[in-house]
Amino acid sequence: MLVGFLSLLASFCAALFIYATRRFHIQRTAKGHAGQAVQSSHRLPTSRIGGLALFFGGAAGFWALNGDARSILAVLFISALPVFLGGLGEDTGFNISPKMRLGLSFVSAIIAIIAFGIWLPPSGVYWLDLAVGWAPVLILFTILTSGGISHAINLIDGLNGLAIGISAIIGTGLLILSVQLQDTVMTQICVIAIAALMGLFAVNYPFGKIFLGDAGAYSVGHILTWIAILLLNRHDSLAPFAILLIFFWPLADMLFSIYRRMRAGKPVDQPDRLHFHQLVMRGLEIIWLKRANRQFTNPMATALILPMAALPVGLGVLLRHENALAAAAILVTAGLFVGTYRGGVLFMRWVHNRRD
Repeated sequence: MLVGFLSLLASFCAALFIYATRRFHIQRTAKGHAGQAVQSSHRLPTSRIGGLALFFGGAAGFWALNGDARSILAVLFISALPVFLGGLGEDTGFNISPKMRLGLSFVSAIIAIIAFGIWLPPSGVYWLDLAVGWAPVLILFTILTSGGISHAINLIDGLNGLAIGISAIIGTGLLILSVQLQDTVMTQICVIAIAALMGLFAVNYPFGKIFLGDAGAYSVGHILTWIAILLLNRHDSLAPFAILLIFFWPLADMLFSIYRRMRAGKPVDQPDRLHFHQLVMRGLEIIWLKRANRQFTNPMATALILPMAALPVGLGVLLRHENALAAAAILVTAGLFVGTYRGGVLFMRWVHNRRD
């Protein structure tokens, strides 16, 4: 598809240009990615304005579109502007606080609600809809969900290719649903989103020549969320819990991190090195390679996690019309997520104690 090729090419070329010109902007665009930040998994200063590459990729696709698809993509771009600009400010060293960025993601969600005139539909569960299934509550839940997913994508942006790869997998799940539902408009938009992500991925993975950054992560989260909300509103047969399964990984990581920090008595917005992806990378360092080889353990951890993140997406596609089964699958995958995390912690402690 032409729109996909143009988006891929524009995103890739823009990412290469940013990397090639890094000496002119690296002092402003590498904040937090030279090993200073507590959550950093990298050693060398690297530009984190990959969101600009995604912008150019999306713009190229927009230029090739027409009709309803172009109108919808225009609204997605406009609504994403607040969170994109806030993230870009952080990426270029203007210290936009996490609370401010989260607030801007809520503003982007409100703009989308007003522009599209839609929000998340009822869940399909009688007792739940009886309690929260009226419009004002659903609108509030839509704002919180949209902002929450945007923030969740940013939280998993800790390894080369991880946030981009998981976002592309989520986009692929939404693409498959669009094709199965014979929705050509949403199919084109999904293709543009995936192509723009993969153009940046080619420069970001495996060695992290450029990073997604806050502008990219928050904007991708917003756009993918609203593609999903549009699909739910355009197709009544689509199961809401199946869509939740597709977004399972970033949401599970965020919610589990909040629970973990609250249990430890720490502020929920305080960064740490205990996310799932950081656990996997540290496990590789302890079991196999030394810390000095992080240039290898970083992309290797991503390669291990991406298939795990794809599992709930595949389940969501398979259970697209089975709301009850999709809800049950969420509980099972949540148990697997937490169990794997806990098991990994215990295993690393065992290895560490044996070496001592």
